[in-house]
Amino acid sequence: MSPRETSAPKERSGSGEGDVAAALEALLFSHGDPVPPAKLAEALEVGTTTVGEAAGELEARLDLRRSGLMLTRIAGGLQLTTREEWRGPIERLLAPRREEALTQAALEGLSVIAYRQPLTLPELNEIRGVNSQSVVTTLLRQRLIRTRGRKQVVGRPLLYGTTKAFLERFGLDRIEDLPRLGELGDPAAGGLPVPRPGAEAG
Repeated sequence: MSPRETSAPKERSGSGEGDVAAALEALLFSHGDPVPPAKLAEALEVGTTTVGEAAGELEARLDLRRSGLMLTRIAGGLQLTTREEWRGPIERLLAPRREEALTQAALEGLSVIAYRQPLTLPELNEIRGVNSQSVVTTLLRQRLIRTRGRKQVVGRPLLYGTTKAFLERFGLDRIEDLPRLGELGDPAAGGLPVPRPGAEAG
């Protein structure tokens, strides 16, 4: 059941009582991943409209105190992320934890799938001009793409499309937020935006 909208949030014990923006910051910090507004509203026992207002207040507070964090809308949810100017130090700190980076071939294949989805392996092979089975296997393993049923043609090949993990990796709220081809990022990546700090590996 969706939480009821009220004129004021319920009282809470402890410091910062009734401060939904502060509570929102605590929830997002502790969760880490993007959280849908409805889930935040349920946790805070307020309405989604109140969550939206608190998100605007939190953004203003983070800007006012020149915080190293910012509120970002990603994959349909809200997430606390680090500001771009701290990308270098963060990458140096997290470098030992980074997984194997996507190869140029994998980025190219991912870009084609993102812009042409749903797409079959034979169609991907034709567009790239090479066998892309290993690329698809890598992208499936890293959960950047998933199967989307089968195409109703001879052989009924699997269709592939991007995932929520793809949106999170590239800091997108919706697939429609993809830049126009070649507008952002390394041309070798086929127009994909630069991954978020600390998330470009994989």
